[in-house]
Amino acid sequence: MVKLFPTFVLLILLSSVGCSGGISDKNISFVGASDTAVLMLDGVSELFGTKTRTVLIDCRESWRYNKASIPNAINIPFGQMRNKLYELDDAGIIIVSGETYNDPVAIAMSKTLMELGFKDVKTLRGGIMGWEDAGEPVITK
Repeated sequence: MVKLFPTFVLLILLSSVGCSGGISDKNISFVGASDTAVLMLDGVSELFGTKTRTVLIDCRESWRYNKASIPNAINIPFGQMRNKLYELDDAGIIIVSGETYNDPVAIAMSKTLMELGFKDVKTLRGGIMGWEDAGEPVITK
């Protein structure tokens, strides 16, 4: 009986820090620059009769966004996301863009938005660098 106690305690501890069944990297849906351009060109989706808009979020710091950005992207830095969720009130498709390929900030923001209940969240493959590499326009200031 004494030998079972440490095993029991270990099982309790592991169960409390184990997988929570939440959002993981497997939930991330990537979208390419050309598909994003089409979604942004369309702008509004009327799936099932409800008008929703496609929103492209640039999650980089404001100073980076102010130097160069994707047309019609809105800047919501990851650290300010919870204060700016009102900008996503009528969003249908949300596309999150970061700086480059496998941008950890863009992936973190996509996961957080899914955890907050947004249903159609995608991550722009390659971020603004992938956008430029695909020949899509960039606004520079």
